[in-house]
Amino acid sequence: MTVVNAEARSRVEMLLMQPLAGLGRKRGTSADAHDKAMARLRDWLTYMSDNNLRAMVDLIARHATKGIWPEEGLIRSWAMTIQCPPPRDSAYAQSLIKSAMGRQAMAEGWAVELFQIAKRLGPPPGKYIITRLKQDADSNRHKRRVIRENIEAGRATLAEKQWLADWHDDLTEIEAIQSAVSNEEDAA
Repeated sequence: MTVVNAEARSRVEMLLMQPLAGLGRKRGTSADAHDKAMARLRDWLTYMSDNNLRAMVDLIARHATKGIWPEEGLIRSWAMTIQCPPPRDSAYAQSLIKSAMGRQAMAEGWAVELFQIAKRLGPPPGKYIITRLKQDADSNRHKRRVIRENIEAGRATLAEKQWLADWHDDLTEIEAIQSAVSNEEDAA
């Protein structure tokens, strides 16, 4: 474990686990299984900000029926609602970008929009959402062109520049994920 991970784990311990130390394990759950679930949560929640960890304390405490820890899956779900994990930590978003749908989205120009919704929502998008993503991609192509023109003319706002930078950051992340898949396939 790196120093950063040790520091992050101790931060989760201090801000989340210690305030909830009085909660018990679910009936029928062994002490070992409970301890392992708590260790997984401690590791997984390290991506969250201090304020959001404090918010999780309130949320968990409100749902701790009879002083019992809520299910690990519920806590993870609440955490993702409060603060999405960084893209590299989002297994679902990476998996989707590596899939045939991700390659199709890249080829058709709507991969960034797919990646962004995968980080936010999770489940595989249906036909309606894919249609919306393609429409959003068309709109974003126009928006990128307008922002580039505004930058050249010296009238782009800070918000426009940030939006464009974020869009390109997501594209770079997608390219890295898909490149890793290509390299793995070439090595096999």
